[in-house]
Amino acid sequence: MNETNAQARRVLIIDDQEHIHDTFERVFANSNVADEALMDFEQMFLSDDSDVSNKNQNSQGAGPQYLVTHAVGGEAGVVKVQEAVDQGNRFSVAFVDMRMPNGMDGLETTEKLWEIDPHLQVVICTAYSDHTWDDVLKRLGYNDRLLLLKKPFERDEARQLALALSEKCRLADLQEEKVQELRDEVTRRRQAEEELRVMAHRDALTLLPNRPYLLEHLETLLADGNRGDKHDALLFLDLDNFKIINDSLGHDAGDDLLNQVAERLKECVRHRDSAGAKKSRDKTVRLGGDEFVVLLEKMAEKEDAFDIARRIVQRIAEPFKLGDRYVNVGTSVGVAFIDSSIKDAHDALRNADTAMYRAKNAGKGQIAVFDKTMHQAVVARHDMENQIRLALENEDFEVRYQPIIDLDRAVVQGVEALIRWQNEDGQYVSPMEFIPITEEIGLITQLGEWVFETAMREFGQMLRSLPSQIDSNVYLGVNVSRRQLSDPFFLDRLDTIVAKTGFDRSLVKIEMNEAGDPRHNERSMATMLGLHDAGVGIHIDDFGKGKSSLTCFQAYPIETVKIDRSFTASIASDHGHAVIAQAIVQLAHHLNATIVCEGVESECQLQLLRNWGCDSAQGYLFAQALTIHELQDLLQNPSQSEGIRMLNKTAPVAPLVMRDDASGMSIQIS
Repeated sequence: MNETNAQARRVLIIDDQEHIHDTFERVFANSNVADEALMDFEQMFLSDDSDVSNKNQNSQGAGPQYLVTHAVGGEAGVVKVQEAVDQGNRFSVAFVDMRMPNGMDGLETTEKLWEIDPHLQVVICTAYSDHTWDDVLKRLGYNDRLLLLKKPFERDEARQLALALSEKCRLADLQEEKVQELRDEVTRRRQAEEELRVMAHRDALTLLPNRPYLLEHLETLLADGNRGDKHDALLFLDLDNFKIINDSLGHDAGDDLLNQVAERLKECVRHRDSAGAKKSRDKTVRLGGDEFVVLLEKMAEKEDAFDIARRIVQRIAEPFKLGDRYVNVGTSVGVAFIDSSIKDAHDALRNADTAMYRAKNAGKGQIAVFDKTMHQAVVARHDMENQIRLALENEDFEVRYQPIIDLDRAVVQGVEALIRWQNEDGQYVSPMEFIPITEEIGLITQLGEWVFETAMREFGQMLRSLPSQIDSNVYLGVNVSRRQLSDPFFLDRLDTIVAKTGFDRSLVKIEMNEAGDPRHNERSMATMLGLHDAGVGIHIDDFGKGKSSLTCFQAYPIETVKIDRSFTASIASDHGHAVIAQAIVQLAHHLNATIVCEGVESECQLQLLRNWGCDSAQGYLFAQALTIHELQDLLQNPSQSEGIRMLNKTAPVAPLVMRDDASGMSIQIS
């Protein structure tokens, strides 16, 4: 092995005789065959095959190199070892003469050397007249750092000792390095694990604690259970208008807003610290999106939670500066106190969330505290969702059909398909109750598809079974939601159902509520135009109930406008409603659309509508929502309908004054 001075084996000779130093100088002057043989032996048993091959190639023609340092006397040797340790260039082996009469002897010198360098390998050179091995062991103890070399010694004997001990020292140093590397690696891994733990419990954007942290902290808080007379609470909030800001100004602006909100929330919490006797353990947490939670611990009074909630509402309501503009957002806060009724962290968080939605439903900038009735409402909502899913799976829904009457011909010209549901308790659930939930849980497309297929199948079969003398050109109106219209596969699904049921596509009418106006959704608009191109009529349902917009007449071809029952109910008693209803009829006719008036229940209403030129009507005066068999019976025997009998008995009149029997009020119609 060809070694440089930095790699040479450092040997220290400690003796008080000059000629001994000269002898050792000659001993370590050059390597010899014995050294190389010993190294080969070592490599064979202590190294892997590749190391042996490489070392053999590198060691051809060269033995180990020694860097010999001389110290005259034990005191000088101690100084040399101290200097070597200080410089970080330790000796591997020290040959120490046992007898040095003019100073410390070999035993004392060795003791001093090991105090400085405990790893130093020592060879004590001793004659027969010196201390016995037992004497040495009594002074220095049993250890593997000490060997005796009897004088006189052979050159090769000294070299082999130096080689073996220096290699042992090198391996010990290497082992220590590896151990230290392992210690360092363990330390690094622990630090990395701690960093990961911190990262896992921190929101990357705001650096606030996150949901996992909150849940873990809440579990610890609940496990403690020792609150005494103190109170803990969760404040749950999200931001009003955040999506609008995020979509219009960009995600960078949205991120900036979230960071500013986080700072304001922390300020609100710090305000409690400044007012309290000692620093609180309150936490501001970002759950995700625009949802935040403030955990308040050990409050003296419950009112403290409402004070902070009010402060949060006020601070969030103040304008935020995003770039060169100011924006306004708001928030509502749900408050949930943590008491013995809370079973786990998820319960606590869910209660606060429920309270927050109650606050939002009450209006902007509101605060609501969770109570058990909210929990009952949540449980009822959850049960309703499960029942809807089960009803869809078991096809427990029904389709009923309310006739739409042609006022000129006094015949059924169409029907509106209406879904009905009798729950597991045998009670009918209002569509106003379960349809919104079905939309919210993402099942409206599946339910709508079921209504289409069921109605087309049984209504089509019924029409085909009618006697030939009965007009079977009766259309089928089906209500469709905004979400259904936004479905890119809506037209394909409709085509599939038409093909499967054999229903006449020209008899299909789509009834779209004003709330489902698709003008602001390109996908919905494309669906509406596709329906029109396929020959499917478009009806605007409940016109006048919402924020009616006349521009919808320009956006897509409307075949029919259905006046909402809220107008019909009061046209005989409210002059303003009567004028508006009459204007809607005239407007629709000018735009080449027909009119259906919903909710007709009295003869007075019927006469007014006929007088205004209303095309069609539906309501209890004609028939309620019927089963398919009841509808078939009506088509075959229309005179059983009170409204149809009225149409057949009387012609339209133009009275100047009408009196409504139900209200007892008279109204003049010009």
